[in-house]
Amino acid sequence: MIRTLPALAGLALLGAPLQAQVGLASSAGTLVLSATKQGSVSVALPNGSSATLAGGLGPGPNDFTPVPIETAWDLDPSRTSAVSLVAYFAAPGAALISGAAAIPSSALWGRVPTGSPTGFAPFTGGPLSAGGSQAGVAGATLVLFSQPVSSTMASGRRTDQLQVRIELTAWPELPAGTYQGTLNLLAITQ
Repeated sequence: MIRTLPALAGLALLGAPLQAQVGLASSAGTLVLSATKQGSVSVALPNGSSATLAGGLGPGPNDFTPVPIETAWDLDPSRTSAVSLVAYFAAPGAALISGAAAIPSSALWGRVPTGSPTGFAPFTGGPLSAGGSQAGVAGATLVLFSQPVSSTMASGRRTDQLQVRIELTAWPELPAGTYQGTLNLLAITQ
């Protein structure tokens, strides 16, 4: 038992300094966290990327079947006031071509009944510029809608029915042929 006493005394000596260290804390370290969520806009064509005029081209108005267009956005309303959908052809004098013959963009009309214009208007406008970006071509552009962006509409999605008309009243001598062209759709923030 005598041998046990020194061992217990040694443990008691070791325990005293341990108790004095309870409650010690380091100085606080800080970590600054920063994360950026990029704004985005997109355009999608849920029914595919082509449309064909039902029947043949005739004098007067020729209407395509409406085409759905989905536009989505996720933006910072303190940096963006609106998102616009712009439709345009690359060349005003030759929006649709067949061999050497062409239908100009002024003969193509468009509308989005839930946007602006609600009535048919020709693709004859100028490009829409915002910041360092530009959407459209001079003489071949039509803005289909401008959607305000606010704190309650910072993120959103809309589906619009684009209606396109070929108005051939001024081109009664258009040669026979299959006329094709590309209508470009671009969402741009302002």
